[in-house]
Amino acid sequence: MATEFFVTKILMGFALGLITFCNLGNCELVEIFGLMSSNVTLSPLQKMEFKDITWKKGKNKVAERRENVQDSFFGPFEKRGRLDQSGNFTILNLMASDEGQYEIESLSLTASETLYLYVLEKLLQPDLYCSFDGENITVSCNGSEDSRFLNYEWLFPGSYVIMSPSKVLLRNAEDFQQTISCVTRNPVSTNESSLFLKTCVPER
Repeated sequence: MATEFFVTKILMGFALGLITFCNLGNCELVEIFGLMSSNVTLSPLQKMEFKDITWKKGKNKVAERRENVQDSFFGPFEKRGRLDQSGNFTILNLMASDEGQYEIESLSLTASETLYLYVLEKLLQPDLYCSFDGENITVSCNGSEDSRFLNYEWLFPGSYVIMSPSKVLLRNAEDFQQTISCVTRNPVSTNESSLFLKTCVPER
């Protein structure tokens, strides 16, 4: 009896940052994507050594560096925060509550800088479901409960109709010995599952 098999690909042991710039008055918004339970570094756009720098999350101060004074960290970042001379703020062991808008203030900057951190889960292996109407096969891919920034890619040697990003239709399917794969991606991870088409067709 034909069986369903899976192939898994997991990327990014360390959180990956993707940056998008947009003008908001005198500041530039930076989007950072971090992997849950991993580490992420938020960096100033200006590359220099800072004698003073303050990081805020919303209105709350979370990290501060002053010349000749030991770095200070506040709230949930007391034991999970790190600062370096370039002003980089590293958050260890990312939590969902770390997501939000961060702002950098420094006497070395002519204007504040704003970043938004998204914390995303590592993608699990997607679930594949199929149905057969006697002629066509419909395959659905269930990627993640968190659909933010989630993208789907289908791998199949033949033709298919995309009904939605997570569902395809194989018309007049004849070669049931083929395999179709669904690849899911978000900015911090990727995963894949494969389905043997013969498992979609009832045995006669």
